Amino acid sequence: MVDPFANLGTRVELVSTDKYFHDVSIGLYAREDATGWNYRVRSFAGHDGLADRIGFILDAMQILGGMQRTDAADTLRFACGGAHLVAVRRLFLQACKATPDAKPDAPGHSLWDKKSELTVAALGLGQGAYALSAEGAGEGDQIKRRLHALRNALVKLADAEADETAEERLVFGCGQDHDPLVGLLLQAAPNVRAVMREHEMNAARGVLMAPGNQK
Repeated sequence: MVDPFANLGTRVELVSTDKYFHDVSIGLYAREDATGWNYRVRSFAGHDGLADRIGFILDAMQILGGMQRTDAADTLRFACGGAHLVAVRRLFLQACKATPDAKPDAPGHSLWDKKSELTVAALGLGQGAYALSAEGAGEGDQIKRRLHALRNALVKLADAEADETAEERLVFGCGQDHDPLVGLLLQAAPNVRAVMREHEMNAARGVLMAPGNQK
């Protein structure tokens, strides 16, 4: 008997109930090879149209996070070959939440931060480095503290590194730019604790069901 989980790699994220497609469970699997880290989106449900649903999620991950298709079916990677594990988990969940009647829009690089009442933007500096800036009323020290907090949230969400020479800067260890991904994660940065709790809850929901258990 063929093992349906063979060669999938390690499951790193799970949508246990896809509200847009028959409440099936869909998993994200990670595997490293000579090209770097590859991520596969897989469900073992037997519904007609499943391939199209998986295809939509893959397309959404390309638009929202700048990932690339590989030669392997249902598989994506970052151009840098890096894992960026926390980031790709968030990307997968957002892709699964995207309304399937239209392709999602590429994320912008600014947001209205409700807590500080500032418009915060992420500016690419090249070679995987980004700096946060803010526009709006507020005292200098308050703005600086808020940018520092949002920078730290982005570091956690993006698997990036804090630039210790500037409190508003971060850099990807791979040394390559990830513009769409930074735009997506910037939107989640003010709610970083809720995002991490969601990841923990998904991890506790069990494993992806094998064929015969999904209909």
